[in-house]
Amino acid sequence: MIARIHHRLHSYDGVQAIEFRKFLQDFGRDFSAMLSSEERPEQVLVEGIELNLPAAIAIPLGFVVSELIANAAKYGDGRIAISLQPDSALGYALSVANGGPALPEGFDPGASTGLGMRIIQSFARQIGGELRIGRGDDGHGARFTVLFPGMTNEATAALFASSLPHQSKRIIT
Repeated sequence: MIARIHHRLHSYDGVQAIEFRKFLQDFGRDFSAMLSSEERPEQVLVEGIELNLPAAIAIPLGFVVSELIANAAKYGDGRIAISLQPDSALGYALSVANGGPALPEGFDPGASTGLGMRIIQSFARQIGGELRIGRGDDGHGARFTVLFPGMTNEATAALFASSLPHQSKRIIT
């Protein structure tokens, strides 16, 4: 299943923009199917705004969401919520939250030796974003939020021009 999700992310090579909420909904459906069992009926819910994101932002965020959902399923319980909202400070906020035990006091993602957390931080930096960590809804579970700038397709294309081999004008829906 993880291979299928990574394949989905790589299928966007050469695409200029992605309808990101729809992308997250499809992603959430795939993860829900992968995580669900009779003993543990997982559900990945997606809420928030519709946003066309440049592929140079959406693809790294897709990898971040993949890692965060995997961690939420591994360490949390029950429902996993993905939220995409405007953020007045930086532009947008993409959060993944879960129920279950809260993070330990003083949890420092920078001190984490896990590969997943290093991947999350690396992709957040790549898109000019920052990672924030806190408790989930009503103080339970964990919430990981990536704040990232609201860039136009043109600004993002200029920023990441050297990393994109070819840009087309397609929008994936």
